[in-house]
Amino acid sequence: MGTITKDALIKKAGDLKVLPFVARKLLETLNDEGCSIDDLSSIIEKDQTIAARVLKISNSALYGLRHGVTSLPQAILILGFKTIRSLVLSVSTRSIYKNFGMKEKILWDHSVGAGIAAKMISAGFGSEIIELSFVGGLMHDLGKVVMNNETPDEFAEVMMKIYNEDIDSITAETEKFGYAHAEIGSGVVEKWGFAPLLVDILKYHHLNNVQLAEFKDPAIAKAVAIVNLADNVCKVLAIGYRNPIEKIELHKLPSAVFLKLTQDRLNALVKNIEETYNTEKAIFD
Repeated sequence: MGTITKDALIKKAGDLKVLPFVARKLLETLNDEGCSIDDLSSIIEKDQTIAARVLKISNSALYGLRHGVTSLPQAILILGFKTIRSLVLSVSTRSIYKNFGMKEKILWDHSVGAGIAAKMISAGFGSEIIELSFVGGLMHDLGKVVMNNETPDEFAEVMMKIYNEDIDSITAETEKFGYAHAEIGSGVVEKWGFAPLLVDILKYHHLNNVQLAEFKDPAIAKAVAIVNLADNVCKVLAIGYRNPIEKIELHKLPSAVFLKLTQDRLNALVKNIEETYNTEKAIFD
């Protein structure tokens, strides 16, 4: 049997009922402009996984609060509706994994690392960019998850190439499938009806055949740049990789140049990201 086509794979993944009931209800409520903190709290308290995640992250170093958060309404007020949406999606993304062995752990660790890195890199760019970058970081490699779920043997070959032959994922996937994870991930979230901004992050986060200055929406350009940089920071720190990729010079990347981040600033960011990842990654499990 030949390799599954891109359209067939997107359709197959797009038809999966991956979102648990509470997550679907939360996303529907968040789409209602009239929803309140009480509305969200009453739904979140029905799912201990989501409730625990909301409370953990509101108390984490990512938000740096001096006093502990103990109630869901307080946590929702601190995090904001956009972050709650991000957390719901991260829970749902975790539920997409059909199996959870070494391959899946590698993918999940990289996802969490990129989410944390994107959130920290985006500080100072405004709340919209911060939350968009956070969820974009968490979900940027969704296409890999789908490819791994639906074509595990073929994708195992791809991962072996990436980790053993120092070949990038886009090249390895295209050689094997004729398409890459960025196309699959963006196609799947588009089919699921997610925001066009998120679709663009998943589609363009490798900056293949696209210039950041070409984006008409500055928010998209910044978020794509942040997620691209976060992805590369994870490569430098070996988050989701066997060894650090030392040849990457972060300050010379188009995304870093676009965001006007100096080498000193990036060095400090990488150190802080590594420390925060090691401290906070458990809150996403």
